[in-house]
Amino acid sequence: MNELTAKLIKQLKRIQLVASDLDGTLLNNEGKITDATRQSVLDLKEFGVKFAIMTARAHSSAARIADELDASMPIISLDGGLVRLPHGERNIFASYIKPNITKRVIAETDKRFASITLFVDDKMVRREPETMLPSYIDSFELDTMEVDDLNSVVQKTIQIIVGADSKFAVTSIARKSLGFFSRVNAVIYKSSHHDGRWYLDIKNKNHSKATGLTYLEKYLHISKDQVAVLGDFQNDIEAFEHAGIGVAMKNAVWELKEKSNMVTEKSNDEDGAAEFFKLIYKIRTDLVHQS
Repeated sequence: MNELTAKLIKQLKRIQLVASDLDGTLLNNEGKITDATRQSVLDLKEFGVKFAIMTARAHSSAARIADELDASMPIISLDGGLVRLPHGERNIFASYIKPNITKRVIAETDKRFASITLFVDDKMVRREPETMLPSYIDSFELDTMEVDDLNSVVQKTIQIIVGADSKFAVTSIARKSLGFFSRVNAVIYKSSHHDGRWYLDIKNKNHSKATGLTYLEKYLHISKDQVAVLGDFQNDIEAFEHAGIGVAMKNAVWELKEKSNMVTEKSNDEDGAAEFFKLIYKIRTDLVHQS
């Protein structure tokens, strides 16, 4: 961990909420929470420091991890597209793609016999279980709903993933269905596990993990200066720019480390997140002894 300056210690004393990414940060390389990390999260609660999850994962997957941590704070999922209590039925925030855009993507996907999956609030929705999905999503335990007509759920779609056996197919689907819509962000990428498979990932442009944090801060009645965030990847950059303290993992990409206030000495596979949690715990313990 970086050398603690007087200014940094003063900032750390103000922290009321710690929000952590999951994969590559809170979880080890097997996608698990170690006993040490879990205990360090529970220890924070002794001093009233709240803990929340912020992740690219779907809500239902993150909620299962929240249960392991006995974490009751709202979850920021789908990269800030949804903010919702772990087992709540009401959204604190949701960034829905316009229904007409989703319908056009469905229609163009069907023309090319490609696969499509919708993330609708806290559920993953598809037509059949054999839907092509990136391996990092397919390995998660998600609440899944199968429907005959995807157009029946377009009103509350937050993310769309299209899978096809060629780059040309997904590029054509994006070009025909999205055109120059400025409200959506479309990313085309090649599968790292299936040769020849390509994906199209569609989300609104108007949200990020920082957006989710803003709504969570309002919900908790705290300021952004009272928030510390932990992460490892580019999708955490906006959150680091937003929060009072940004803690990058040892294994984080350099772009995030450049934006951080602190970098852990250990990686996510060495309980690096617990390293920071224990620091907050120590600072709070010292404050109690001083009072």
